[in-house]
Amino acid sequence: MSWSRRQILLGAGVGGVAVVAGLKPSDEGKGHDNYFQQLSQALRTAEVAQPTLIIDQQRLQHNIQQVQQHLAAKNLPVRLVVKSLPCLSLLQVLSQQLRSQRFMVFNLPMLSTVLEHYPQGDFLLGKPIAALALKHWLTDLTNPMLLDRVQWLVDSSARLQEYAELAQAFNYPLKINLEIDVGLHRGGLKTVEELQTVLQQLKQSPLLKLSGLMGYEAHVAKLPTALGMQQKAWDYVQSFYQACQQTIQQAGYDANQMTYNSGGSQTYTLHAQGTVANEIAIGSAFVQPSDFDLPTLAQHQAACFIATPVLKVEQEPLIPALEWARWFRSAWDANNQRGYFIHGGHWLAQPISPAGLRLSELYGRSSNQELWLGSASQQLKVNDYLFFRPQQSEAVFLQFGDIRLYQQSALTQTWPVFTASA
Repeated sequence: MSWSRRQILLGAGVGGVAVVAGLKPSDEGKGHDNYFQQLSQALRTAEVAQPTLIIDQQRLQHNIQQVQQHLAAKNLPVRLVVKSLPCLSLLQVLSQQLRSQRFMVFNLPMLSTVLEHYPQGDFLLGKPIAALALKHWLTDLTNPMLLDRVQWLVDSSARLQEYAELAQAFNYPLKINLEIDVGLHRGGLKTVEELQTVLQQLKQSPLLKLSGLMGYEAHVAKLPTALGMQQKAWDYVQSFYQACQQTIQQAGYDANQMTYNSGGSQTYTLHAQGTVANEIAIGSAFVQPSDFDLPTLAQHQAACFIATPVLKVEQEPLIPALEWARWFRSAWDANNQRGYFIHGGHWLAQPISPAGLRLSELYGRSSNQELWLGSASQQLKVNDYLFFRPQQSEAVFLQFGDIRLYQQSALTQTWPVFTASA
């Protein structure tokens, strides 16, 4: 069969159009689903007009029940991670339902706040505090009796010496919990020999009292299960932790008086199957930000959202100095047809509703009026709400003022958060 030049050119043209059509982006936009439509209505009814952090009470309750059900069989107490739950009302709900007044705190301002409200609580520092910061805190301490409620985390022989000098200078007894490196490699005692050295130091410091161990293993949940990598890491956590416990017993300490803390939101379900720890620290799993969407937490539900008003809708968002390109951009990609300027932005969060939005790379991040691009399919208008899902709770929760509690299709309560602190 012979082909004419016209037929060849025509065929090439049709083929080219087909290729271009195949590359043309599809419209990814969708309107709010029923859940976010109801949440939008609740926000309008409550006359919310600024960026707001919302906790869904029903989903929070679901996550609490998941923790209770998993840990019940092993009777493992929960230590509430305050940095991830920086709100006294939220802590009160969790403390009551989990029957726990054990708290893990990560800075001194939060320690002071929660200690004031739970003077009978048990407080474990989740990271070592610089000796100078501890010195200032001890200087301001008005009730030294509260020191019996606090376990100070120590990660090295050098820090233990600093704490011993502080205890002597103030003549205050300090309870010491030793951080061990169970595989995360973020500091802590790495060998049994290091632990033995530190235990000898402790015995030479009469104002320091050993209260237990802390071994954090967030890395385990993020390792692949292929080739048994996750299981091997988990086995090491358990074996090294147990070796450290045996070392403490051999040094003459009563194991029944020790706090053996481990876990975290990402791994509590692994501990629920069997662990050498005698308590588990949990925080973010109760509100389930997106960084915690892991197989170990597959049964949890997202319970926190950011809602912010749409301030401006640009029907054909223009590119500064390239305004002439607007028609081509929107014709080629429907997801460039609309521009939505929101109140605020640049949070550690990703848009969740309506679907199909993407950040304007040209404008970039903005804490003032962030621009998100989309299509007409999102059906957003000025004064509608755009919803984000926080990636984490510990910093994000402190950025919006009072938390709004969402239950039974209404915003029912306001929960003040802590003062922002590093």
